[in-house]
Amino acid sequence: MSLPKYNSLIRHTLILVLLAWHPAAAQTAASAPEDQGHAHEHAHEGNQGGHTEQETIVVTGNPLEHSPDDLAIPVDVYQRRKVLENLGTTLGETLVRQPGIATSGFAAGASRPVIRGQDAFRTEVLEGGLGTQDLSRLSPDHAVPVNPLAAQRIEVLRGPATLRHGGGAVAGVVNVITQRVPTQLTDGGVSGEVFGSYGTVADERNLAFSLDGSSGPMAWHFDGLGMNGDNYEIPGNPDRQPGSSIDTGSISAGSAYIGEKGRLGLSYTRFSSDYGIPEAGEDVTIDMATNRFRLEGDLETPVSWLQAIHLRSAYTDYSHDELAEGAVGQTFDNDQFEGRVEALHVPLAGFTGALGLQGTYQKLTAGGEAAEFLAPTKTSGVAAYLYEERPITPWLNAELGFRTEYVGVQGTGADGIFRDRSFAPVSGSVALRMDVGADVTVGLLGAVAQRAPSQIELYSRGPHEATGTFETGDPNLGEETSYTGEVRVSAALGALQFEWAQFVTRYDDYIFGSLTGNTVDEEGNPVAPGDPEALDELDYLSRSALFYGGELSASASLFSLLGGEVGVEAGFDWVRAEFTTGPGDRNLPRITPIRWGGGVFFVDDRLRVRLDVRRTDSQDRVATFETATAGFTMLDLGVSYLLVDHSVGNIELSLVARNLLDRRARNHVAFNKDEVLLPGRGVRLGVRGSF
Repeated sequence: MSLPKYNSLIRHTLILVLLAWHPAAAQTAASAPEDQGHAHEHAHEGNQGGHTEQETIVVTGNPLEHSPDDLAIPVDVYQRRKVLENLGTTLGETLVRQPGIATSGFAAGASRPVIRGQDAFRTEVLEGGLGTQDLSRLSPDHAVPVNPLAAQRIEVLRGPATLRHGGGAVAGVVNVITQRVPTQLTDGGVSGEVFGSYGTVADERNLAFSLDGSSGPMAWHFDGLGMNGDNYEIPGNPDRQPGSSIDTGSISAGSAYIGEKGRLGLSYTRFSSDYGIPEAGEDVTIDMATNRFRLEGDLETPVSWLQAIHLRSAYTDYSHDELAEGAVGQTFDNDQFEGRVEALHVPLAGFTGALGLQGTYQKLTAGGEAAEFLAPTKTSGVAAYLYEERPITPWLNAELGFRTEYVGVQGTGADGIFRDRSFAPVSGSVALRMDVGADVTVGLLGAVAQRAPSQIELYSRGPHEATGTFETGDPNLGEETSYTGEVRVSAALGALQFEWAQFVTRYDDYIFGSLTGNTVDEEGNPVAPGDPEALDELDYLSRSALFYGGELSASASLFSLLGGEVGVEAGFDWVRAEFTTGPGDRNLPRITPIRWGGGVFFVDDRLRVRLDVRRTDSQDRVATFETATAGFTMLDLGVSYLLVDHSVGNIELSLVARNLLDRRARNHVAFNKDEVLLPGRGVRLGVRGSF
């Protein structure tokens, strides 16, 4: 990331903040912590051997104030420390060690989270509760424009989160909390953080900073980051993985007026990324940039029967160029808006809850060679949802949710006919949470969700170079419907803590890309499989499908040593997916293999040491035209030491070592896994200062 590239951006950002700082630019709004205006301090016995930390928890799948322990569905929270300990170049790489979460793994700069074997249109990635408004769902080589270095916290919901986000979140939600619109006033001083690191496996350099402060009723925030890495080393050094370089950066500024009854704030973020794409024999890169504007408002007790009204909205101007040997071959431009208004009512007949309205609009235009793949499309939607919960007994609580929406998708398919399709998905859920004694919680969930097909599934009509396919959508596809049942058990039994979840999801009209076994050229004409221009023919179809699996995580403190605690952890997850109707093979492609592992840790007031062994089993339950993937074992080490612990600030040193055994490994979930190896042995040294 070159500094001159950002000089103009910095000037405009400062102007934006100064304008937002002026009290006349703001109106009465609400003081509300975090994304949805709901937070509280939760003493969380995390995966650190019983070392209690105060965490501010906001659960994005629930409009009310709750900790993860109070919900029926599984929720994982990565606080800032854990984000940096697991830091990868993308969100997917950062979260991949969590049970139930994999990563699409297409490129070092483009690797989207995969939850319970499902990605793209069934897993939502959010920033502050709103969509990231990118094109990562359309193709695995498209990046999510949120770097994990910017995350103050990452929340992961496994299981249906249809209440706020519709059928596109049936597998789960990843929500990155960046706090770029301030939520609270400081004491008049300035607080901040600086983090820097160097990694050996890709000569990787990371630098990030954030600053927060306030003056009177005005609060402000700045943050910036840069991440740069060469093609990473693969086992068998000095070999490197072609197309795995990354050069990314962002800068953001936000301000908010915070009064006794309300809050109103605005932020601006500029994100850019230039990253390689693994492609045999070619130097292929993507140069992506986004400008994102976010507006938030909160109003406390506007009328006697409402507790609060929350406004969240964002607009993003997104574009990227795909370059081969330095020449632009394809371009994508995406203008997208999302807004949500949510009203929390006072208790009524024992029920507490919220009513929400959501609107979205997307205009997508492809240029150059990409115009052959997809003609311009427009997607719009409006939704209303209701969430209610009520205690039935002192130990039993019920959660009810309902969502109805309208989705319109305009585009031109392979037949050259312009269409304006409309859909009316409906979703609902019922959940029970039971407190079995003081230390054990049981959650039961039943959910039905519908999803409208995307523009790609409806209107794609040509060569998709990144995946080596020639794709044809079906403009007559209808809504996809899923039925999910889930059970969750969590317990804190003295020194032992564990969580177990089991799920099953049945799909009617599951929409997927089906390889036909034919090879064609860029015009769709049949060619021999060995032809240099051969592409695999892929048609979008719908069939009934079944997903089932589960996750288990556990930790226990064993004994005290030298003033600290020694403990162990373990994790396990598995998922199966198969078609239940139609001809051909039953297995779905690119399903996460069984994964399991554990570790030992030592934690005291200054030193944290952790050694992990993680096993990914082989995957031989593959779809037609898909190859099996061998299993592998990873050995990782993490050490951090609090060098300075002072009232005016802290300095912490860290060392993270990955793949210490230098194992050759491939990610079965990746579309291009036969051409891409995972990184070899690497060590990252970091320093973090806060004040």
